[in-house]
Amino acid sequence: MGYNMKKFNSFVLIGVLLVGLTACDTMSPDQRRVAGGLGGAAVGGLLGNTIGGGSGNTIATIAGAGLGAVAGSQLAGSSGNRY
Repeated sequence: MGYNMKKFNSFVLIGVLLVGLTACDTMSPDQRRVAGGLGGAAVGGLLGNTIGGGSGNTIATIAGAGLGAVAGSQLAGSSGNRY
């Protein structure tokens, strides 16, 4: 299996875990935000690592993780207000 396929599989696995954690009805809104933030940070870090190259790879990974954490937390926090 090639390097790109391994990254793709990582994205799919993290996405499935993130959706499963944020959709859990037994979690409080704060727990959903934390789970969403962690999942978002993981996905964002992987995306940043994929996009970045050379000496900018570390910066892109950190920026991706930070942005992913914020986005994941916000999305997960708003998902509990549907009903």
